[in-house]
Amino acid sequence: MTTRRHLAGAALLAVTVAALSACGSSSAASRTPDAVAAPGPSALAAATGPVTVTLWHGLGGANGLALQAQIDAFNAANAGKIEVKSVYQGTYEDTLAKYTASIRDRSTPSILVSNDITTGFLHDAGQTVPAQGLAAANPGDLALDDLGPAARNYYSAQGKLLAVPLATSMPLLYVNDALLAKAGVARSSLGTLDGVAAAARAVHAASPSVAGIVQPFDGWWFEQLSAASGHTYCSPGNGRTGAGATSLRLTSDAQRAAIATMASLYTDGVGLNTGADGADAAAAFTAGKVAMMFNSSGTIGGLTEAGLTGYSALPYPLSGPRKSSGALIGGAAMWVDGPGHSAAEQVASWKVISFLASAGAQEKFSQATGYAPVNTGVEDSATEKSFLVAHPNYAVLLKQFGDTPATPATSGCLSGAMTGIRTEVVAQMQSAFGGDVPLDKALDKAEQGADAKIGAYREQAGK
Repeated sequence: MTTRRHLAGAALLAVTVAALSACGSSSAASRTPDAVAAPGPSALAAATGPVTVTLWHGLGGANGLALQAQIDAFNAANAGKIEVKSVYQGTYEDTLAKYTASIRDRSTPSILVSNDITTGFLHDAGQTVPAQGLAAANPGDLALDDLGPAARNYYSAQGKLLAVPLATSMPLLYVNDALLAKAGVARSSLGTLDGVAAAARAVHAASPSVAGIVQPFDGWWFEQLSAASGHTYCSPGNGRTGAGATSLRLTSDAQRAAIATMASLYTDGVGLNTGADGADAAAAFTAGKVAMMFNSSGTIGGLTEAGLTGYSALPYPLSGPRKSSGALIGGAAMWVDGPGHSAAEQVASWKVISFLASAGAQEKFSQATGYAPVNTGVEDSATEKSFLVAHPNYAVLLKQFGDTPATPATSGCLSGAMTGIRTEVVAQMQSAFGGDVPLDKALDKAEQGADAKIGAYREQAGK
């Protein structure tokens, strides 16, 4: 599975670079529509009939059904004015590949729902109208201040919001209550990475047949270790200023210490390696093979569906100062496409996004999926408060989402080369965590490989 993911990542990087090249020979900075005034309400008012909005997304299963339920609600409320036609395009990778092809064919959707890792590419492609401008031009719709700071921070560049988050996940620490109690582990010790590592060793010592901890070997988790140490993942400034990211950063003292803390658990036989897929880690945790697990907040729904009891979700542990360190968000955001779409269609698209990001829609979507609601207005809902009392693990997620500081470290690396970066980092970290390569050598090779991918991307993108 890991090899397939790496091949998919390499293919995706090639597709995105090709798409940028197809956009023209000018630099990415000159292609971006940031300086173009976004259309306002008058554009939609001038429309002579109902405006059709196409929306492409990669949310399958229960998540896709939850999204469609809100789209149906929007269509019912706006009958005769705006009609949304949503199309599931497969995985996020499939969706992006189809989108890049549509750029070449000039057949892009009105709205693209794309995952977090594609943010850098979509910014560089210059096809979309920034959310910051649309919000300013349409003050009667979504107020950006209503969006959680952590989510705004991730999808912003140079102080401007690029896209509106729809589905926001965060990393959590899941613990088997009985196994921790048997090992005498106090919950209060699990707020730091060192505390979690000590607990993992204590559990494995008390129950040798049980591993202390498991985490997916997906690139997101090594980025989490960096953010939780208070350090940016790429330079300069996590790629959010100037001309963007030019290199990977993994070897500061704080980053190395955090990664070494986790690596030693695996080389010492305390950690359980289940590969890159979070579902495999969750299966091991559900089966009682491991006492603690780092996994996405979206895993709450799967554990509930499996009927698992006797576990708790806790905040992701930090290794750096609380004021500058925290967890990164994941999930997906909504982008308004510009070229080839009328001003009326762009404003109609913004109204759709405003609805999907509203407190009411986000409350329903969150409860159905396990994603954190991106609209802070949900916190004031009586029905949400009742839901959280009945589902305390969701409450942990929402508190962490609200407590995460909006800092350079927690903004994540903004680079169109992120798929290639993750390919390099994961391969090296798997070697180090498996004890095949010394950690320092693996970190250096990861930086070198990632820097080459960033350089190639920047050259092709004209940056």
